[in-house]
Amino acid sequence: MHNKLFPIKSSSNIDTNIYFSLIVLFTLGLCSLIFTPTVVAQDILLQTGFEDFTVGSPPTDWEIRGNQINVTDDTVKTGDKSLGILGGANDDRCGVAIETENPIISVEFWVFIKGSGRSFNLKVVSDDNVAVNDGGVYMNWNENAVRLYNGSAWVAIDNFPFGSWRYVRVVADVSKSEFDYYVGKDRDETLLAEPISGLAFRKPATNPAAQWVVFHVYSSVAQGFVDDLLIYEGADPPVSTPVESKDKLTTYWGQVKKQSSLR
Repeated sequence: MHNKLFPIKSSSNIDTNIYFSLIVLFTLGLCSLIFTPTVVAQDILLQTGFEDFTVGSPPTDWEIRGNQINVTDDTVKTGDKSLGILGGANDDRCGVAIETENPIISVEFWVFIKGSGRSFNLKVVSDDNVAVNDGGVYMNWNENAVRLYNGSAWVAIDNFPFGSWRYVRVVADVSKSEFDYYVGKDRDETLLAEPISGLAFRKPATNPAAQWVVFHVYSSVAQGFVDDLLIYEGADPPVSTPVESKDKLTTYWGQVKKQSSLR
């Protein structure tokens, strides 16, 4: 005799309900796989505010030539230290080796130019040899402007106010032998800025990916200062970056993955 208040369900009804529930769960899971965007790992290759390095000396383990590119406390944007490119002989340099298979690399930093005339060069080098000037980004600051050398001539990129800190972002695409340039009064403004795009390398790249980022001296008379250097793979900025006290980017957050015996 069945209980009229609590009727017993047949096994066929139970099986149907379970089957229906499994179909719903499977469909939801499939939809989540289809419509969930793939997250691509993005390596930060180097992040430094120069705080842990010694004033009067170049950054430890960087590729150095000359003695006038050193960590300084003279002209600083954040924290207590920056990198000063104070002068030197032609082809003096301070470069950091990087290792990536990504053909696109982004370089961000604060920059301040003191004085007048020609200042330092920024190189993003695709060659294994840090001393090579061809095959990558080759740009410099000169007389309130920033310009590039394409292998045969200097080409103006944009105005640049000497005596003021500006935040610069360079996105180099080694596969195309060209780069984009961004600038602003702070990082937020720079990331939102319209880039100057399709700028030419100093001759075509010699490797499929960048090997070095270098601050380089050639006929330099105006001192340059760099702070909060950030180097990462790809063209998209990291969602977030860890910050020290005093709003200083962490020194060597990310490992310098490659050393050089060149001197």
